[in-house]
Amino acid sequence: MNTILCPLAAMITLAALPAAAQGLTGNWGGARDSLAAAGVNLRADATGFAVGTLAGDDGNRGWDGAGRADVFADFDTGKLGLWDGGGLKTHGEIRFAAPRGNFGGQLWPGNSGAVLPLTGADRFELTSLYYQQRIGKRTALLVGKINAIDLLAADPFFGGWGTQRFMNLAFVAPPSGVVPPTIMGAVVVHRGSPITLTAMVFDPEDRTGDYGVKGLFGTGVNLSVGATWSGRMSGRATSIGLTSAVSTKRGQDLGDILLPPDLASSTRQGSYNIAVSASHMLVESAARKGQGLSLNLKAAIGDGNPNVIQSSVVAGIAGHGMVAGRPHDSFGIGGFFYNFSNVLQSTVQPVLNFRDEVGVEAWYSLAITPWLKVTADVQLVDPARGDRPTAVIGGVRTNIAF
Repeated sequence: MNTILCPLAAMITLAALPAAAQGLTGNWGGARDSLAAAGVNLRADATGFAVGTLAGDDGNRGWDGAGRADVFADFDTGKLGLWDGGGLKTHGEIRFAAPRGNFGGQLWPGNSGAVLPLTGADRFELTSLYYQQRIGKRTALLVGKINAIDLLAADPFFGGWGTQRFMNLAFVAPPSGVVPPTIMGAVVVHRGSPITLTAMVFDPEDRTGDYGVKGLFGTGVNLSVGATWSGRMSGRATSIGLTSAVSTKRGQDLGDILLPPDLASSTRQGSYNIAVSASHMLVESAARKGQGLSLNLKAAIGDGNPNVIQSSVVAGIAGHGMVAGRPHDSFGIGGFFYNFSNVLQSTVQPVLNFRDEVGVEAWYSLAITPWLKVTADVQLVDPARGDRPTAVIGGVRTNIAF
């Protein structure tokens, strides 16, 4: 399996998509507000990227250009005059050009927005197409096709689709080896006080290009349960979460991957990932209520065979509304460490120096207007490929909200 296609983050938080800001096209003569009042919320944005290797020999020091467009449409059944508590959530996305997602020999894509959706460039996909129903005041059920990154939309540090916040996949959707980019199944979230419980059941395969249930659970079933405590420490918002995800899907025994084609290699039943996460608000923003400078951490362990991920740590800070006189600017800096399967590393050692991957990323997003943001990004990555030196990757991103 191509490791870039490995399943994504096991830490998923139920969150509504961000409210539509006043975009380039304005309020459409009042039509946008009228549609929202009637239960139809529409949002779209376009993003352009320029990313290249500044130092570290990957055979090409040129810069790659790419772009993407995202369209979100939510339908509220209550406001549409049907029934209360229901809604259809959709996310359509398309990327243009086919740039290198990896620079300097790194394993995880340094420009996530240019490689997702996985079905290819110039192909429009509805990566979220699911129904959400509120059950009582504290419980919600989601059923259908769900873009895993959408469920991190309200997170101040992770998520962002590569068009907001970080660009490296290690931050956008920390790979776990168990959760694919687009899942098909069901999610139940119960928002208790102070603990929120989450349970998921979904197909182990990525369903980005699928719109039916044919073959659903044909290769196994994935289950995930999690609990998140939310409260205040030192007078500031804090959360601590624990999530476990398991899969019954059979995977390639990583100890056999170098066997000659005429010899049958073995498989192993199932894999898992257990993650702990924490977030603490260091300083609250005076300009943007509920936001500020936060410290964030996610650490996880996996089985290491057939899961290519043995363990990982991702941590850093993100600031929103922290720059005086610039309430819409934001910034972040973080580091990641991925310990890849010890079995895999020892197996391929005779032919390839494959090791762990370590990286740091820093970004600053300058809001020219609330709907036009230009982001400068720099990454320092010690790649998993041991024959490649440490690489410095630079990037510029422009995002326009319509």
